Amino acid sequence: MTYMGKQKFINNIADAAVRDWEERHICLPSIIIALAIEGSQWGKRSETLFRNELFTHRRDGCMERHDSYIAAIRSHNNYLAEWQEKGQTAPNWKDLIGQKHYILAVQYLQDAEYPYCDEDDFERKIVGIIEEYRLNEYDKE
Repeated sequence: MTYMGKQKFINNIADAAVRDWEERHICLPSIIIALAIEGSQWGKRSETLFRNELFTHRRDGCMERHDSYIAAIRSHNNYLAEWQEKGQTAPNWKDLIGQKHYILAVQYLQDAEYPYCDEDDFERKIVGIIEEYRLNEYDKE
């Protein structure tokens, strides 16, 4: 994918991620954008093309059809804010909610076993995407 193609994808996701952060302060835009890049392979994964499903590593395995990126991001952030294992009293990612430092927030995701996959380097991969594309610039309030 060309630089301009990647930037267009980032811009599309960023608008929705920033809007949701400003309204609800669940997960930083930089992390949402990086998770969407990684989970959808820059929007090339078939789920993304047909269903606007950007986040393929959810532990609950839920793959829903969304009408827009903002709907996909809101659904994903609701998942982060609410989902918990059977018998838990708080959501898995309670420490992530409202966290304003992307490295710490990504560590909280990893500690709570966000990725429903066996990738040991998931945290490094997400932070690497954020830093390579300077996505933390979208975290400014």
